[in-house]
Amino acid sequence: MSPAISSARFAALTAATKPLRIAVIGDLMLDTYISGTAHRLSQEAPVPVLRVRSKSIRLGGAANVMRNLKALSPDAKVYAFGIVGVDAPGEKLRALLAGARINTNGIVGVPGRVTIEKQRVLAGNQQIVRMDFEETAPIETDIRDRLIETVTAKIRTHELDALVIEDYAKGLIGQEMLDALVKTARAEGIFTSLDPHPGNPVQTKGISLMTPNRAEAFALAGIYCTDPVDDPSRDAALQEVAAKIRREWSPEILLITLGHQGMALYSDKEPRGFVIPTIAREVFDVSGAGDTVISAFTLFHAAGATDREAALISNQAAGIVVGKAGTATTDPAEIAASFRREEEGLQ
Repeated sequence: MSPAISSARFAALTAATKPLRIAVIGDLMLDTYISGTAHRLSQEAPVPVLRVRSKSIRLGGAANVMRNLKALSPDAKVYAFGIVGVDAPGEKLRALLAGARINTNGIVGVPGRVTIEKQRVLAGNQQIVRMDFEETAPIETDIRDRLIETVTAKIRTHELDALVIEDYAKGLIGQEMLDALVKTARAEGIFTSLDPHPGNPVQTKGISLMTPNRAEAFALAGIYCTDPVDDPSRDAALQEVAAKIRREWSPEILLITLGHQGMALYSDKEPRGFVIPTIAREVFDVSGAGDTVISAFTLFHAAGATDREAALISNQAAGIVVGKAGTATTDPAEIAASFRREEEGLQ
């Protein structure tokens, strides 16, 4: 029995990602991890006292998608679009992106607005609290129009091979922006991916790819989220949700991630869904797994992969990432090794 994707095919697709140019627009964030040990309670309140051992700051939100793209294809050009505050976290975010060789010219600093930062405090491997610094009011009209004009200009002049729209419902992605980006990209034949957020009441038709997780898909469809059945291909509720999203949003491809069950791919060629079981052997942290999926699918589809091939690669990548701590990434060498193990297991 042959593997789903041969080593030679994956190598060829990986090589084809090198000249690609991909823009990501969405809510930029910093993920901060403060780790230590806790052996006693505070005398001030019934809470543990953490003896801090380390602090790390990573790219989060849409910035993590950019980071994933560069990890998957270091030679590809990645353009960042979004907003930050005129503050120290905003400068840190820009510096981390620049350090990853991501173009930051499309990031707008907004005075009076805080840069989104999520601080997680961990005692050992246990997260004990998360603190969010954020503002979710819609961005100002002039900033919105400036971002729309800059991105659509790049689309019209064919300076992009794909566009990823990352919506975390933090005030950046609104109906007018979404419609303008999708309409322009469709007119110019540019592949567009959307990671939607059910908490943001926007909707558009004709996106190339949507990548909600199971809970998000049910929320987008306005259907009560039932427990998954053992075989996703026989999950009637999931089938109903997928059909409704495809009917109302008209995405060319709908990829619903299913956690420990893998993912399900829907399109005109796969109306009943193509289910891919997860390859994760150990789940340590699911943070950022969705970012990995949309990054890998968009990148390899733009490189010439079929829908199924792009989904299979995304599944391999996500399975690797959830075995790591925090908002992690993977690279072609790890994915190739994962495919080889799969190939050896099938022989």
